[in-house]
Amino acid sequence: MLTTLITGIYALNFMFFGDCYVIGGDGCFTLLSNDAAEGTQAWGNGGPETGFNGLLMFGVTLSTLLMLNEGAKGMWRMMIPVIIGTAAMTYSVVVNGDFTDASEAPKYMVPLVLVIYSAAYYFLMGEGVNEGIENWFGGIKVEDKIAMVSLVLLVLMGLFYSLRMIIDPAGVIEDGEIALNYVSGSDGMGVPSDATVGVSGSLILIYTLWAANVLFEGPTGKWTIMHPSAFGWIAVTVSIYVGLVAGNVRNISDGNQMDIIAAPLVMLLVLLSYYRLKDEGMEDGMTVLGEPAEGDVFSTGALMMALVLGALFALNEIFMV
Repeated sequence: MLTTLITGIYALNFMFFGDCYVIGGDGCFTLLSNDAAEGTQAWGNGGPETGFNGLLMFGVTLSTLLMLNEGAKGMWRMMIPVIIGTAAMTYSVVVNGDFTDASEAPKYMVPLVLVIYSAAYYFLMGEGVNEGIENWFGGIKVEDKIAMVSLVLLVLMGLFYSLRMIIDPAGVIEDGEIALNYVSGSDGMGVPSDATVGVSGSLILIYTLWAANVLFEGPTGKWTIMHPSAFGWIAVTVSIYVGLVAGNVRNISDGNQMDIIAAPLVMLLVLLSYYRLKDEGMEDGMTVLGEPAEGDVFSTGALMMALVLGALFALNEIFMV
Protein backbone atom coordinates (compact mmCIF):
# COMPACT_ATOMS: atom_id res chain seq x y z
CA MET A 1 0.00 0.00 0.00
CA LEU A 2 2.80 2.42 0.90
CA THR A 3 4.65 1.86 -2.39
CA THR A 4 1.38 2.40 -4.26
CA LEU A 5 0.89 5.72 -2.49
CA ILE A 6 4.45 6.93 -3.12
CA THR A 7 4.66 5.88 -6.76
CA GLY A 8 1.11 7.10 -7.39
CA ILE A 9 1.85 10.60 -6.10
CA TYR A 10 5.05 10.86 -8.12
CA ALA A 11 3.36 9.41 -11.21
CA LEU A 12 0.46 11.85 -11.16
CA ASN A 13 2.73 14.80 -10.42
CA PHE A 14 5.13 14.00 -13.26
CA MET A 15 2.34 13.10 -15.71
CA PHE A 16 0.45 16.34 -15.34
CA PHE A 17 2.89 18.79 -13.77
CA GLY A 18 6.33 17.66 -14.96
CA ASP A 19 7.06 21.00 -16.64
CA CYS A 20 6.24 22.86 -13.44
CA TYR A 21 8.17 20.36 -11.29
CA VAL A 22 11.44 21.12 -13.08
CA ILE A 23 11.14 24.88 -12.54
CA GLY A 24 10.62 24.54 -8.80
CA GLY A 25 6.91 25.34 -8.96
CA ASP A 26 7.70 28.92 -9.92
CA GLY A 27 4.37 30.56 -10.80
CA CYS A 28 2.58 27.28 -11.54
CA PHE A 29 0.93 24.37 -9.76
CA THR A 30 2.74 21.17 -8.85
CA LEU A 31 2.20 18.61 -6.10
CA LEU A 32 5.96 18.15 -5.73
CA SER A 33 8.86 20.34 -6.77
CA ASN A 34 12.56 19.91 -7.49
CA ASP A 35 13.09 23.11 -5.46
CA ALA A 36 15.40 24.53 -8.14
CA ALA A 37 15.80 28.29 -8.45
CA GLU A 38 16.02 30.08 -11.78
CA GLY A 39 19.57 30.21 -13.08
CA THR A 40 20.71 27.02 -11.33
CA GLN A 41 21.78 23.85 -13.15
CA ALA A 42 18.57 21.98 -12.29
CA TRP A 43 16.07 24.67 -13.29
CA GLY A 44 13.97 24.24 -16.43
CA ASN A 45 15.58 20.98 -17.51
CA GLY A 46 14.05 17.66 -18.55
CA GLY A 47 10.34 18.47 -18.46
CA PRO A 48 9.27 16.05 -21.25
CA GLU A 49 11.46 13.26 -19.85
CA THR A 50 10.04 13.81 -16.36
CA GLY A 51 6.52 13.57 -17.79
CA PHE A 52 7.44 10.34 -19.62
CA ASN A 53 8.77 8.86 -16.38
CA GLY A 54 5.51 9.69 -14.66
CA LEU A 55 3.51 7.92 -17.34
CA LEU A 56 5.54 4.74 -16.97
CA MET A 57 5.31 5.02 -13.16
CA PHE A 58 1.55 5.18 -13.65
CA GLY A 59 1.59 1.71 -15.21
CA VAL A 60 3.74 0.35 -12.38
CA THR A 61 1.36 1.87 -9.83
CA LEU A 62 -1.56 0.16 -11.58
CA SER A 63 0.29 -3.15 -11.31
CA THR A 64 0.57 -2.77 -7.54
CA LEU A 65 -3.09 -1.79 -7.27
CA LEU A 66 -4.01 -4.87 -9.30
CA MET A 67 -2.09 -7.09 -6.89
CA LEU A 68 -3.76 -5.46 -3.88
CA ASN A 69 -7.20 -6.12 -5.39
CA GLU A 70 -6.66 -9.56 -6.90
CA GLY A 71 -4.22 -11.20 -4.48
CA ALA A 72 -0.52 -12.06 -4.41
CA LYS A 73 -0.54 -15.64 -5.69
CA GLY A 74 1.91 -16.03 -8.59
CA MET A 75 2.67 -12.31 -8.64
CA TRP A 76 6.44 -12.87 -8.74
CA ARG A 77 5.88 -12.30 -12.46
CA MET A 78 4.99 -8.73 -11.64
CA MET A 79 7.13 -8.09 -8.59
CA ILE A 80 10.57 -9.37 -9.60
CA PRO A 81 10.74 -7.11 -12.70
CA VAL A 82 9.68 -4.15 -10.55
CA ILE A 83 12.39 -4.95 -8.00
CA ILE A 84 15.03 -5.23 -10.74
CA GLY A 85 13.87 -1.99 -12.36
CA THR A 86 13.75 -0.14 -9.03
CA ALA A 87 17.26 -1.38 -8.21
CA ALA A 88 18.47 0.04 -11.55
CA MET A 89 16.60 3.26 -10.76
CA THR A 90 18.32 3.47 -7.39
CA TYR A 91 21.68 3.18 -9.13
CA SER A 92 20.72 5.90 -11.61
CA VAL A 93 19.52 8.33 -8.96
CA VAL A 94 22.22 7.73 -6.34
CA VAL A 95 25.21 7.43 -8.70
CA ASN A 96 24.22 9.84 -11.50
CA GLY A 97 22.00 12.28 -9.63
CA ASP A 98 23.24 15.86 -9.22
CA PHE A 99 21.29 17.49 -6.41
CA THR A 100 23.55 20.52 -5.96
CA ASP A 101 20.73 22.99 -6.60
CA ALA A 102 17.70 20.74 -6.27
CA SER A 103 15.71 18.71 -3.78
CA GLU A 104 17.42 15.51 -2.65
CA ALA A 105 14.09 13.75 -2.05
CA PRO A 106 14.43 11.35 -5.05
CA LYS A 107 17.82 10.17 -3.76
CA TYR A 108 16.09 8.85 -0.65
CA MET A 109 12.62 7.99 -1.94
CA VAL A 110 13.74 5.61 -4.69
CA PRO A 111 15.89 3.41 -2.38
CA LEU A 112 13.07 3.54 0.19
CA VAL A 113 10.57 2.24 -2.36
CA LEU A 114 13.04 -0.51 -3.31
CA VAL A 115 13.39 -1.60 0.33
CA ILE A 116 9.64 -1.48 1.05
CA TYR A 117 8.68 -3.29 -2.16
CA SER A 118 11.35 -5.97 -1.64
CA ALA A 119 10.18 -6.47 1.94
CA ALA A 120 6.61 -6.85 0.71
CA TYR A 121 7.76 -9.52 -1.74
CA TYR A 122 9.50 -11.40 1.08
CA PHE A 123 6.50 -11.30 3.40
CA LEU A 124 4.13 -12.38 0.58
CA MET A 125 5.97 -15.65 0.11
CA GLY A 126 3.58 -17.16 2.62
CA GLU A 127 0.67 -16.13 0.39
CA GLY A 128 2.00 -17.93 -2.68
CA VAL A 129 3.70 -15.04 -4.46
CA ASN A 130 6.31 -17.47 -5.87
CA GLU A 131 3.80 -19.99 -7.19
CA GLY A 132 4.95 -21.19 -10.62
CA ILE A 133 8.37 -19.53 -10.51
CA GLU A 134 10.03 -22.88 -11.21
CA ASN A 135 8.45 -22.96 -14.67
CA TRP A 136 10.08 -19.78 -15.94
CA PHE A 137 12.35 -19.89 -18.95
CA GLY A 138 11.93 -23.17 -20.72
CA GLY A 139 12.35 -21.64 -24.15
CA ILE A 140 9.77 -19.62 -26.06
CA LYS A 141 6.29 -20.81 -25.09
CA VAL A 142 4.12 -18.69 -27.36
CA GLU A 143 2.57 -20.56 -30.29
CA ASP A 144 0.97 -17.70 -32.23
CA LYS A 145 3.66 -16.48 -34.64
CA ILE A 146 2.44 -12.90 -34.85
CA ALA A 147 2.27 -12.59 -31.07
CA MET A 148 5.68 -14.21 -30.78
CA VAL A 149 7.26 -11.73 -33.17
CA SER A 150 5.53 -8.86 -31.36
CA LEU A 151 6.89 -9.98 -27.99
CA VAL A 152 10.39 -10.53 -29.37
CA LEU A 153 10.32 -7.00 -30.79
CA LEU A 154 9.14 -5.65 -27.45
CA VAL A 155 12.01 -7.37 -25.63
CA LEU A 156 14.66 -6.30 -28.15
CA MET A 157 13.43 -2.70 -28.30
CA GLY A 158 13.15 -2.58 -24.54
CA LEU A 159 16.68 -3.87 -24.00
CA PHE A 160 18.06 -1.43 -26.58
CA TYR A 161 16.47 1.59 -24.95
CA SER A 162 16.72 0.60 -21.29
CA LEU A 163 20.31 -0.61 -21.16
CA ARG A 164 21.66 2.42 -23.05
CA MET A 165 19.77 4.78 -20.77
CA ILE A 166 20.91 3.05 -17.58
CA ILE A 167 24.54 2.39 -18.55
CA ASP A 168 25.32 5.47 -20.64
CA PRO A 169 22.71 8.19 -20.04
CA ALA A 170 25.16 10.94 -21.04
CA GLY A 171 25.66 9.25 -24.41
CA VAL A 172 21.91 9.06 -24.96
CA ILE A 173 21.58 12.77 -24.22
CA GLU A 174 24.47 13.66 -26.52
CA ASP A 175 23.03 11.60 -29.38
CA GLY A 176 19.85 13.66 -29.32
CA GLU A 177 21.41 17.04 -28.66
CA ILE A 178 20.27 19.96 -30.82
CA ALA A 179 20.67 23.53 -29.60
CA LEU A 180 16.99 24.34 -30.18
CA ASN A 181 15.98 21.33 -28.10
CA TYR A 182 18.06 22.05 -25.06
CA VAL A 183 17.34 25.62 -24.03
CA SER A 184 16.55 25.94 -20.35
CA GLY A 185 13.38 27.88 -19.68
CA SER A 186 10.00 27.94 -18.01
CA ASP A 187 8.68 25.30 -20.44
CA GLY A 188 11.16 22.75 -19.04
CA MET A 189 12.77 22.05 -22.40
CA GLY A 190 16.33 22.18 -21.08
CA VAL A 191 18.64 19.16 -21.24
CA PRO A 192 17.51 16.28 -18.98
CA SER A 193 19.90 15.10 -16.30
CA ASP A 194 21.72 11.77 -16.47
CA ALA A 195 19.59 10.59 -13.56
CA THR A 196 16.33 11.46 -15.33
CA VAL A 197 17.37 9.49 -18.41
CA GLY A 198 18.51 6.60 -16.21
CA VAL A 199 15.13 6.53 -14.49
CA SER A 200 13.46 6.31 -17.92
CA GLY A 201 15.63 3.32 -18.78
CA SER A 202 14.89 1.64 -15.45
CA LEU A 203 11.14 1.94 -15.98
CA ILE A 204 11.37 0.67 -19.55
CA LEU A 205 13.32 -2.32 -18.18
CA ILE A 206 10.33 -3.28 -16.01
CA TYR A 207 8.00 -3.39 -19.02
CA THR A 208 10.64 -5.30 -21.00
CA LEU A 209 10.87 -7.99 -18.33
CA TRP A 210 7.09 -8.27 -18.22
CA ALA A 211 7.05 -8.95 -21.98
CA ALA A 212 9.90 -11.46 -21.59
CA ASN A 213 7.90 -13.32 -18.97
CA VAL A 214 4.99 -13.83 -21.37
CA LEU A 215 7.40 -14.98 -24.06
CA PHE A 216 9.36 -17.47 -21.95
CA GLU A 217 6.77 -18.72 -19.46
CA GLY A 218 3.77 -18.70 -21.75
CA PRO A 219 0.67 -16.51 -22.01
CA THR A 220 -1.66 -18.43 -19.67
CA GLY A 221 -3.03 -16.05 -17.04
CA LYS A 222 -0.64 -13.25 -17.99
CA TRP A 223 -3.38 -10.63 -17.99
CA THR A 224 -1.94 -9.68 -14.59
CA ILE A 225 1.15 -8.16 -16.20
CA MET A 226 -0.23 -7.29 -19.63
CA HIS A 227 -2.98 -5.03 -18.29
CA PRO A 228 -0.60 -2.64 -16.47
CA SER A 229 1.76 -2.73 -19.46
CA ALA A 230 -1.01 -1.89 -21.92
CA PHE A 231 -2.46 0.87 -19.75
CA GLY A 232 0.98 2.38 -19.20
CA TRP A 233 1.77 2.57 -22.92
CA ILE A 234 -1.74 3.78 -23.76
CA ALA A 235 -1.10 6.65 -21.33
CA VAL A 236 2.26 7.39 -22.99
CA THR A 237 0.72 7.42 -26.47
CA VAL A 238 -2.22 9.64 -25.53
CA SER A 239 0.15 12.05 -23.79
CA ILE A 240 2.43 12.24 -26.84
CA TYR A 241 -0.37 13.17 -29.22
CA VAL A 242 -1.83 15.78 -26.88
CA GLY A 243 1.71 17.09 -26.33
CA LEU A 244 2.37 17.37 -30.05
CA VAL A 245 -0.65 19.63 -30.38
CA ALA A 246 0.32 21.63 -27.30
CA GLY A 247 3.95 21.93 -28.42
CA ASN A 248 5.61 20.48 -25.32
CA VAL A 249 7.10 17.35 -26.90
CA ARG A 250 10.67 17.20 -28.20
CA ASN A 251 10.26 16.61 -31.93
CA ILE A 252 13.14 18.44 -33.64
CA SER A 253 15.92 15.88 -33.96
CA ASP A 254 15.72 12.55 -35.79
CA GLY A 255 16.22 10.82 -32.45
CA ASN A 256 13.27 12.67 -30.92
CA GLN A 257 11.04 11.71 -33.83
CA MET A 258 12.13 8.07 -33.63
CA ASP A 259 11.21 8.02 -29.93
CA ILE A 260 7.80 9.57 -30.71
CA ILE A 261 7.15 6.80 -33.22
CA ALA A 262 8.52 4.06 -30.96
CA ALA A 263 6.10 4.67 -28.06
CA PRO A 264 2.85 4.14 -30.05
CA LEU A 265 4.51 1.18 -31.77
CA VAL A 266 5.18 -0.40 -28.37
CA MET A 267 1.55 0.17 -27.39
CA LEU A 268 0.35 -1.50 -30.59
CA LEU A 269 2.68 -4.47 -30.10
CA VAL A 270 1.47 -4.94 -26.52
CA LEU A 271 -2.19 -4.80 -27.58
CA LEU A 272 -1.60 -7.05 -30.58
CA SER A 273 0.12 -9.64 -28.39
CA TYR A 274 -2.68 -9.49 -25.83
CA TYR A 275 -5.51 -10.03 -28.28
CA ARG A 276 -3.68 -12.67 -30.34
CA LEU A 277 -2.94 -14.68 -27.19
CA LYS A 278 -6.47 -14.82 -25.82
CA ASP A 279 -6.87 -18.26 -27.39
CA GLU A 280 -3.73 -19.41 -25.55
CA GLY A 281 -5.14 -18.49 -22.15
CA MET A 282 -4.09 -14.87 -21.72
CA GLU A 283 -7.28 -14.10 -19.76
CA ASP A 284 -7.49 -17.38 -17.83
CA GLY A 285 -8.48 -16.68 -14.23
CA MET A 286 -9.09 -12.99 -14.87
CA THR A 287 -10.89 -11.33 -11.99
CA VAL A 288 -12.19 -7.89 -11.07
CA LEU A 289 -12.00 -7.13 -7.35
CA GLY A 290 -11.62 -10.85 -6.74
CA GLU A 291 -14.70 -11.84 -8.75
CA PRO A 292 -14.58 -13.61 -12.15
CA ALA A 293 -14.52 -11.08 -14.97
CA GLU A 294 -17.54 -10.95 -17.27
CA GLY A 295 -17.53 -9.65 -20.83
CA ASP A 296 -14.64 -7.92 -22.54
CA VAL A 297 -13.47 -6.05 -19.46
CA PHE A 298 -10.05 -5.22 -20.85
CA SER A 299 -11.27 -3.55 -24.05
CA THR A 300 -13.81 -1.47 -22.16
CA GLY A 301 -11.27 -0.47 -19.55
CA ALA A 302 -8.57 0.40 -22.11
CA LEU A 303 -10.95 2.54 -24.16
CA MET A 304 -12.28 4.35 -21.09
CA MET A 305 -8.78 5.00 -19.81
CA ALA A 306 -7.65 6.42 -23.16
CA LEU A 307 -10.68 8.75 -23.29
CA VAL A 308 -10.34 9.90 -19.68
CA LEU A 309 -6.59 10.46 -19.92
CA GLY A 310 -6.98 12.30 -23.22
CA ALA A 311 -9.54 14.64 -21.65
CA LEU A 312 -7.40 15.19 -18.54
CA PHE A 313 -4.24 15.92 -20.55
CA ALA A 314 -6.16 18.33 -22.77
CA LEU A 315 -7.71 20.12 -19.79
CA ASN A 316 -4.32 20.27 -18.12
CA GLU A 317 -2.83 21.98 -21.18
CA ILE A 318 -5.72 24.45 -21.35
CA PHE A 319 -5.98 25.45 -17.70
CA MET A 320 -2.53 24.80 -16.22
CA VAL A 321 -0.35 26.56 -18.79
